[in-house]
Amino acid sequence: MSEPPAAAPAEGVARALRVPGTSWRDRPDGLTPCVLRIDPPDGARGVFRDAPVVASFSRPADPRTVSPDTFLVLDGDGTVPGGVWTSLDGRVAVWTPARLLAAGALHCVRLAGLRDRQGRALSVHESVFVPGDLALGDLPPE
Repeated sequence: MSEPPAAAPAEGVARALRVPGTSWRDRPDGLTPCVLRIDPPDGARGVFRDAPVVASFSRPADPRTVSPDTFLVLDGDGTVPGGVWTSLDGRVAVWTPARLLAAGALHCVRLAGLRDRQGRALSVHESVFVPGDLALGDLPPE
């Protein structure tokens, strides 16, 4: 029997940024509120350095539980500063960075501690992405 291949360095960093035991790729069961979609998607590379992170929920989130403490973006130095807002219907939350994201660095998105409007906990979500060298603002106007 052959040895399994060694994990790539980026995978090791991604695992280190994720909390052990976190289930982050669960399918919605229709009962447990969860993140249906995240943008940038898990594993994305070349993301603009000033890109927002957009999360869509299976059930409307209680806006009182959506904050920079429950919607985190982390890099190798810790929490990336940013602000969070929700759509009026509570089905979308957007995190915007307060500074440019570190180019080429692995970033982990972590949503934990959110609740829906009925008080049910949303399942924890974690995903990773890597910003490229450019910010949207670096592109020339048309």
